[in-house]
Amino acid sequence: MNKKELVENVSQEANLSKKEAEALVDTVFGIITKQVCSGDKVLISGFGTFNVNNRSARRGVSPKTQEEILIPANRTVNFKPSKILKDQMN
Repeated sequence: MNKKELVENVSQEANLSKKEAEALVDTVFGIITKQVCSGDKVLISGFGTFNVNNRSARRGVSPKTQEEILIPANRTVNFKPSKILKDQMN
């Protein structure tokens, strides 16, 4: 499912126009993005948790040249599904 399909589904389920549904989806994603970027954990009961992981700098090998390179430290987002979501999937 892509964003367009999500907006269509929200529009149908919530009985909203597509513009209203798109504004709602954008708002929810914007809030989650802002919180995760500031380093906060986002917990959505029954769905899952978005966390920020800090990766330290490490050495790697360039697959093209086989040279050893330094991979810089960075932050990534991790999603852990809730038990309820896991149970519904299985």
